[in-house]
Amino acid sequence: MRFRAIEHRLPSRPVTNDEVIDNLLRASARHLTREELGGLERLTRDCFTSSGTTVRYVRDEGETAVELAADAGERALASAGLDPGDIDLLIYAGVARGVVEPATAAMHQERLGLHRATSFDVMDACASWLRALQLAHMSVAHGHYRNVMILNAECAGRDSYRYELRSLEEFAHWHPTVTVGEAATVTIVSAGGDGFDDFAADFRSFGGKWDLCFVPLATFEGYAGRERAAVHDWEPMRFVSYGLRLMEFGTRKLIDHYRERPEFEKFEPDIVFGHSASDAASRYVVDSCGIDPGRYRFTHHKYGNTVSASVPLAMSDALASGDLADGDGVMVLMASSGVTTALARFTFKT
Repeated sequence: MRFRAIEHRLPSRPVTNDEVIDNLLRASARHLTREELGGLERLTRDCFTSSGTTVRYVRDEGETAVELAADAGERALASAGLDPGDIDLLIYAGVARGVVEPATAAMHQERLGLHRATSFDVMDACASWLRALQLAHMSVAHGHYRNVMILNAECAGRDSYRYELRSLEEFAHWHPTVTVGEAATVTIVSAGGDGFDDFAADFRSFGGKWDLCFVPLATFEGYAGRERAAVHDWEPMRFVSYGLRLMEFGTRKLIDHYRERPEFEKFEPDIVFGHSASDAASRYVVDSCGIDPGRYRFTHHKYGNTVSASVPLAMSDALASGDLADGDGVMVLMASSGVTTALARFTFKT
């Protein structure tokens, strides 16, 4: 499998930690005492420091998700030397979307003029891009499609920010919300030219932990079950994430997953990528797995948590800086809500 292009586009408005905290204290002042507000500020700053959060980017007025994705898509087509009609399959891989149906891929297919492509969505929270890459690999390896585009437009951060806390108890499932950044990425892959392909991926799922991180619809209670729904402070379309519990469970399962798969543990990568929910959590994983942290691409401090865009954004960034080059051995390690753990390894071929 060849990587013909990996491009990204960030929205233009940076949101700093100080801006988040100013908004938080102002909006929560009607519910909390002065002492509680002081404790809330300390908690928030401590969490930003421990995770490495500094800035995240969101759409400014007039910027739209479809335009950001279209720009990334046009750049990717140009980088790959392909026309829109050369794309046979478009996979939209991500959480952010404007409709429940039809497939969000259909909107981007129309915008980019991919008139020969078939399209569909893949959804597995932050692991969506890697799931899509596995499907793309199978598609080109078996000759079903020549050129596959994987697109995500994770542009829901600004819409999900909530600064009004009614009690300090809400902090436990609120804090990860304001570490989320926005980004659009486009990856184009094609069949490899030399007949050798060492791509491998492995996934594990722990469905019993799905409610550590979720975005509910109005129909949530009927699907979650009344008893399960009742234990959460939820409202339709409000992001709920018990970040500490999710990190503890997800990192432990990811480390176990890695250690139990010798074909990954014995692989010696030139560069390692992962989901950027927290630089501290990523460092804990690579240290526990005995991976050289100098080979890991830490990006949370630069972009925040960009959900399913995390890995392709980091790869695009590494390509631009020259840290990722043709022939490099690549490993991907990630834990995602769901909970999903995922491993991948491959030789990066352009």
